[in-house]
Formats: sequence, structure tokens, C-alpha cells
Amino acid sequence: MKSVVEKQYKSRLNAVVKAEKLSEKITRKLGFDENDRMDIAIAVTEAINNAIFHGNHQQPDKQVILRFEFDNASLRIIVRDQGSGFDREAVDDPLSPENLTKPDGRGLLILESLMDSVTVKPSLHGTEVTMVKRR
Repeated sequence: MKSVVEKQYKSRLNAVVKAEKLSEKITRKLGFDENDRMDIAIAVTEAINNAIFHGNHQQPDKQVILRFEFDNASLRIIVRDQGSGFDREAVDDPLSPENLTKPDGRGLLILESLMDSVTVKPSLHGTEVTMVKRR
């Protein structure tokens, strides 16, 4: 049986802290070990941060939706913004030598390195990032 927890946050920095606390509470209750809980928390905060800054451009009237879906096999985390979407192919390769010293641009790489799978669905009405961690 699948369970769901969903929260909506205004595009403000305090949403990152709230999302991280919720992630910790859920992953602890689900019995993930400390390393997995930390990986998931980092991925959630990175995805929320991207939604606030890159998706919604810190417009507090726009929402970020955070959804946790879980069952005995896995935890699925969905983060949606209300921005105008983006072209993933246009994102600079963060591992290219000219990008290594840039202070940003590694969000998707971080998500993909911490989670078992990551999908990104951009649209004209926002971007949806789905991350999965198997148990």
C-alpha cells in the first residue's frame, strides 16, 4: 500500500529548512539508515533550492510542491515549481573544465549521484523533478 505526504511552500528560503526537516522525519520513520537519510535530505534541499531560485525565481506568490510517496519497496520524492520550465540540454556540463570553478550548476548532478533514479519533466507551467530511493 502506498502512502503519500504532500506539502506546499512559498518560494522563500525557509522552505528549504522545512523540507529538510520533513524529509528527515519521513525517512527516519521509514527506517532508512543514516547515510541514506543524509543523501535524501541533501537531494530534497537541492531540489527545493533549485525550484525556489531557478524555477520560481524567488517569487513568494509562486509555490513549490514537495510530495513523498512511499511503500515497502521505495520512496519517491516529487518537487514541482511554477516556473516556465527549462531545456535540460542547454544546461552546462558541470564537469567541463570551464565550469569546475563556477559556484552553481551542479544541482542535477548532485541529485543523480545521491538517488537511485532522477527524472526531470520541464513544461511551460513549471518543472517536476522525481527522485527515487529504493529500500
